[in-house]
Amino acid sequence: MRNDNKNNDEEGGIATRMTNPGIIDRLEQDIQDYLHEFGFRIERECNDDNDVDYQTPLKDTAVIYIPTLPYSYSVNTTDEGTPTIITNTQSISGPVGTLHLHIQNESLLPTIGPLLRTLLRLAVHIPPQSLRAILYCDFVLDPLHKLSKMSALQQREHLEQQEEIAARKMVNAVHMLVRNSMGSALCLDVAIVLPCYWRRRKSDGGADVDDGRKSLPISKLAVKQAMEGNCDACYPSIHLEERVDNEIVFSSCDNGIDSGSYPSSIRLTVSTRMCTVRHQPLLFRWVSQIGSDHSVDATETVHSILPLQTGLDDHKVPLIVACIEKPGNLHRILMLCYQYRPRFTSVLSNLIVVMPDDGERSGLKQLFQEAIDHFCRSILNQDGTYVQDSDEGCLSTLSYEGDAVSLIRSRLQHEQDGRTSSTPQEPSIIGIDLHPNALTLSGSDYACQAQAALVNANAIIFGYESTGIPQNIDEILNSWVQIPSRSSINLVAAMSIIFDVMMNTL
Repeated sequence: MRNDNKNNDEEGGIATRMTNPGIIDRLEQDIQDYLHEFGFRIERECNDDNDVDYQTPLKDTAVIYIPTLPYSYSVNTTDEGTPTIITNTQSISGPVGTLHLHIQNESLLPTIGPLLRTLLRLAVHIPPQSLRAILYCDFVLDPLHKLSKMSALQQREHLEQQEEIAARKMVNAVHMLVRNSMGSALCLDVAIVLPCYWRRRKSDGGADVDDGRKSLPISKLAVKQAMEGNCDACYPSIHLEERVDNEIVFSSCDNGIDSGSYPSSIRLTVSTRMCTVRHQPLLFRWVSQIGSDHSVDATETVHSILPLQTGLDDHKVPLIVACIEKPGNLHRILMLCYQYRPRFTSVLSNLIVVMPDDGERSGLKQLFQEAIDHFCRSILNQDGTYVQDSDEGCLSTLSYEGDAVSLIRSRLQHEQDGRTSSTPQEPSIIGIDLHPNALTLSGSDYACQAQAALVNANAIIFGYESTGIPQNIDEILNSWVQIPSRSSINLVAAMSIIFDVMMNTL
């Protein structure tokens, strides 16, 4: 992505050229579905060759126009009882809520992308640009961590360019964040507080002296210049803020950013990769409170928006069925289940992982099994839960899509047989999906009908991220629950929110 050489188009807003086909396609769909009403536009660029395919849209280049504050947008509504369409103009002068994210490690900055994508989709009744996310890079970059492996000439060259190298590393991290958000980070009002970097001094021989290094802030100018020099990673809509003497300095030119002057704010820390998963329910509650006018004081923190705990205990944990297309997505789901221990020890053992049928039914299952085995060895082995070559290790069950219904029914029947009650009852099987008869969760009021249904469910089904719940499994559902969102959210985010509704252990 690169700057369009001018920050504002004729209608106002920041123009950013996109060069990633996948992000272009996703943003184009998001703008068509819900972002267009807030003034977002995207235009495919065309060939300018008069001889070949003149004015033919290019597949991998587009310009997105991002509105800036303050701005106005129009909402069309239908007058009740008449076909008359009423156009209301809404004005947005500043942010209505601010997410403060303190990031503890350089490698964690790209993991913020999916969190921001979920935030955009969960904020159903909030204009995207009125949600501000301030990302505090609370770490120190080491631009020359491989210095000892360089030749003397390379060492001298790199020692002269330490801030430039640190700036390029930051640009790459920001690019990965935007890419992992599938462009959603560009649709929010995002500011990044730049980190410091270790600056080494040269010894008499020109080599590095570790005990002579000191921490210095990366300048905003250095990062902007690095962005402008990278045609695939230039994001003029993202505000950059720098530190002076290790203190954060917000410039007056970037929309008057002030870390504590908004009607509603929430402050979260990201110290591990799983933090972004476990923070999803907190964002769900927070944006629900903003959207329902239950304002949260600017000084409130995570703990002030926690709901009361439910009556769910370990023996009531339902069967959890997760439809997963890629083995790479399995680890975070297993980790999510694991982190609800020790209070809910049966979450992992109640998990059924459903895979797509892959023809010969060989290669895909092996990849999923290897992912489970790796999780058992690397995670469960640390607390003595995992016993190698034993059936009592992870206990999560793998199933092909075609076999899933019989497995679910068998597990539910086994549960029914173990009950003391002699009166058979139809099991409650809930699908987490958009459905005309679905109960809707409320982030501002967990004591709702949807929560009661989840707490009393015998099985909860999560569909594939791309196609939803498979048809054969959908036919055995007798209830549905939906998470209010502009569009579908990823599987682990949905599971984290649903688990929180049921178990409330955050």
